[in-house]
Amino acid sequence: MKKRSKRRIAVIMTVWLVVIVLVACGISAALTYFTLNRRSEEQSMSLLKQNVEDVSIDVGQMADASLMYYIDTWIESGFSTCDIEDRETITKDLIQYGKEEPTIEINVIDKNGIIVMSSVSEYVGIDISSKEQAAEFKCLLDGSTEEFVLPLVQTLYDENRKMKYAGKRFEDGSGFLQVGITEETYFDEINVQAKYSSTNRRIGEKGYLLVCDDELKIINSFHNEHDNQMLSESGLEIDKDKEYSLTQEKTKVFGTSSYVIINQVSNFYIIGVFPVKEAIASTRTMMSASLILEFVVFSILFISLFVLIRILIVKNLKKVNNSLAEITQGNLDVKIDVRETYEFNLLSDDINATVDKLKDYIADAEARIDADLAVAKAIQCSVLPTIFPPFPEYKQFELFATMSPAKQVGGDFYDFYMLGNDTLGFLIADVSGKSIPGAMFMMTAKTVIKSLAESGLSPAEVFNAANKKLCEGNDAQMFVTAWMGYLDLNTGEVHIANAGHNPPMLIRDGKAKKVAVRPNFVLAGMTRTVYKEHTLQMQKGDVLYLYTDGVTEAMNTNFELYGETRLENLLSFGENYPEPSGENGITQPVCSIVAKDIAKFTAGAEQSDDITMVCIRYLGSD
Repeated sequence: MKKRSKRRIAVIMTVWLVVIVLVACGISAALTYFTLNRRSEEQSMSLLKQNVEDVSIDVGQMADASLMYYIDTWIESGFSTCDIEDRETITKDLIQYGKEEPTIEINVIDKNGIIVMSSVSEYVGIDISSKEQAAEFKCLLDGSTEEFVLPLVQTLYDENRKMKYAGKRFEDGSGFLQVGITEETYFDEINVQAKYSSTNRRIGEKGYLLVCDDELKIINSFHNEHDNQMLSESGLEIDKDKEYSLTQEKTKVFGTSSYVIINQVSNFYIIGVFPVKEAIASTRTMMSASLILEFVVFSILFISLFVLIRILIVKNLKKVNNSLAEITQGNLDVKIDVRETYEFNLLSDDINATVDKLKDYIADAEARIDADLAVAKAIQCSVLPTIFPPFPEYKQFELFATMSPAKQVGGDFYDFYMLGNDTLGFLIADVSGKSIPGAMFMMTAKTVIKSLAESGLSPAEVFNAANKKLCEGNDAQMFVTAWMGYLDLNTGEVHIANAGHNPPMLIRDGKAKKVAVRPNFVLAGMTRTVYKEHTLQMQKGDVLYLYTDGVTEAMNTNFELYGETRLENLLSFGENYPEPSGENGITQPVCSIVAKDIAKFTAGAEQSDDITMVCIRYLGSD
């Protein structure tokens, strides 16, 4: 039987799309142009509105900027601080200036909000916090802003007089300078700014702006074409008793039908004019069919594509995705069998072949990783002391240590060595990394620290030198927490250095307690770290238990931590010390008790960190 060839999605969709486009074009050809005409009007009004708003804002901002420029001029002339010795003389000069220039008011306010100098004698000594409009300038004293401008307000000494105030904070923080101008002066400044605001501003090709004063006289237009004409000459009428806020109109202006927007700023009118003919010129050729055609065509295409994709692609993709979901969850034995089209037939075969290859790669990788980790674990174990007791000829102490990595290779390590005939050096540490990188950094740190310790340095000196050495070339930014001690076998005195490690437990007379020594920063963290040395006096029979955070941060299935409190309670044996185990004494049983209690607490939860313990019992020099 001849095998039936699979249909191609591209061929099917092309045929359907050709039919759909032809049908859509025939339908859209008969629709009207009114939609584009309305859109043209909306866009024209939007363009007018934007330009009128910009000019309205610019006029007010430029007037405020002129007032701030006036303040800067006063500051540059000498009013740059409030800390002026001869305030009375300057105040007299200001009052005289206020009499000569009654339209301008000058006030100097100190950092406490008191007016210390003013061109108005009644203002001197007033606390601005007591006056509602003046209190708004306190923002210049708390540092939240450097400049502040207040709208027109009534003056404190004349209810019938309005002024525009602005202030600027002195750079030395001693207060600020406040300048006020009368309402008439402010409007004169607005008039200056408004007069030149639209001279070079054009809207589109033939649109323009007009600025009129309160007498409806045109004071500014594009290239000053209509300056000094009355607005009534343009054919546009404005009712002075009515408030205009971006009011839209469609009327004739200078004989041309236009869209108009009128906005009132103080006593001025900003008028935007845009010819209707220009608004519709760019869209007239398209109005008969273009936009409506696009709408209809794309609507039909969308619906048709949606149906086709739903039937030919989505359904099959769901089948493929369901199978891929099982594969991503780890079931690599799933086979994809979607073969309704030529493309999906190829896709199924390719995915199945890829999964088979992936299974082979995973198997090979696992085998290589297991072999590498086994070698790394053997190397790591070979560098950690595993023979106990390590120094059987010394009877002044018992010592045992153990390390259980969370993975096959861990980042924790311990070490101990005799420094002369009467000093035992011991160390426990935790590298930030795990697996092979952590183990490599661990072996480097262990070698460096041991070499420095055997050279005769104290614990703090060992850490100072080791820290600088480990910081060199530490591109991976790994670090080590470590706790090191030197035990004097004759006196029981322990010299201690702690590089960010967990405090050990000291068991004395059956009671466990943390060795509260303030830690320094971790090793390999910062090259300039200086480590301090502390001392601990051990008595005969004392047990020192050192551990890494894998002990206290062991977590059970309820995500609860083992914690220091549980460890401290466990090691408080009272009179029930564990039975000695051979030459290791009670140190090995102590470690075993902790390990068993951790296993009981975690109750089968996966070990999340390396668990390392070192236990030392001091027996005394006799």
